Amino acid sequence: MARILPTLLVLGLLGCTAAAFAVTEGLKLEKSPIFRTAVDKVIAPDSDAHATAGIGFKLRKPDRVTVEIVNGSGTVVRVLTRNQPRRAGAQSFIWDGRADSGGVVPDGYYRPRVHLARERRTIVLPNPIRMDATPPLIKLVSVRPRVFSPDGDFRFDRVRIQYRTNEPARAILYVDGEPHAPVFRFVRKGKLDWGGKAARRLRPGPHRLRLRGLDRATNLGPPSRALTVFVRYIEVRPHSLRVKTGARFGFRVLTDAKRYTVHLGPLHASRSGRLLVLRAPAPGTYVLRVAANGHVARARVVVVP
Repeated sequence: MARILPTLLVLGLLGCTAAAFAVTEGLKLEKSPIFRTAVDKVIAPDSDAHATAGIGFKLRKPDRVTVEIVNGSGTVVRVLTRNQPRRAGAQSFIWDGRADSGGVVPDGYYRPRVHLARERRTIVLPNPIRMDATPPLIKLVSVRPRVFSPDGDFRFDRVRIQYRTNEPARAILYVDGEPHAPVFRFVRKGKLDWGGKAARRLRPGPHRLRLRGLDRATNLGPPSRALTVFVRYIEVRPHSLRVKTGARFGFRVLTDAKRYTVHLGPLHASRSGRLLVLRAPAPGTYVLRVAANGHVARARVVVVP
């Protein structure tokens, strides 16, 4: 007996192991009652694109279905349906990011959990839903240069805007309250070169620039501080001058163009440089016109005897 008992014990253990293995393999071969799951990855209740999250799957057999949303610790935050009869086939549900109490759930990851009454099985879907209800913050760091001329001559046509965000986000530029030129990269620190063709319709003078951040969940953040830039195509100073006939006089010409044209009475010439020196024509009142790249600056010249 002393020799037989250890043998019997070993044979018993082997038999139990074989049975457990057979049960495990059988469970592996058994098809899941739920298949073809499709769950949206992000939800942001205040956004346009991700205001709700869709939850879809297929049932192999008819059943009474309960669908819940659980947080990371497994606590139920929302019941989408409870013990509802459902036919086999495609099932779909919508979650608006709110708890049963009606409030928006905290940021974090959530999973749909499905209970099948007839199957007596509870399945947590492997697809997490990221709740992101917090808009990004963006800081407008600098704008250089503060004076530019988007006239198409590739000289000081653009400004460079540098910014930082508290999370990866796109930057949307607002010029005098109107949106312009979104950045298509999600970054925490970036730069935006703006101007050229996008700014050619801007009138000369001051314009206020702001930024807003747009995160991956399409939350639009609050506007940054405003910085002012000046659009200057061409300008002459002073705007009015009184001179004697035959005298030499001058105007300052503010432009980034290499050359400009000058019209004063019978004079039609091409000039360059910041100081424009002319000789006064016959007595009378004239309009000095200085033009470059399709833009014209004017000044009044009164010539006295």
